[in-house]
Amino acid sequence: MKIVFFILAFLVACSGDSGELKSQEAEKTVIDNLRVEIKAMAVLSECSEEYMCYSVGVGAKPCGGFWEYIIYTGSIDMTDFLAKIETLNELEKKYNEKYMIQSDCFMAMPPSSIDCVDGKCVGTFQ
Repeated sequence: MKIVFFILAFLVACSGDSGELKSQEAEKTVIDNLRVEIKAMAVLSECSEEYMCYSVGVGAKPCGGFWEYIIYTGSIDMTDFLAKIETLNELEKKYNEKYMIQSDCFMAMPPSSIDCVDGKCVGTFQ
């Protein structure tokens, strides 16, 4: 009888961890997919006299700050683009807190300058 109880307790304990792990993986997948979508939008942006270059912080590091800065232009739907970034940053911040994620505390810096070269924005990072 003790063996049956031990096996049941073990299965319950393991199934709980597995469910949480699957939930964590699902949340991470949502964040990763959103990041890919944001980067794809930024790559499609083109600069010209009409469309200036900008940069925006993306992601939420556990220590604070952004993971990186992405360069984009106004040639894309900026309202949708910036809303996706805001959603990503908030989701990742909550994810980091919920799962106690850790990382280095290196602070990503915005580009010191951005130039339009052949229709694409090129940032200089120092």
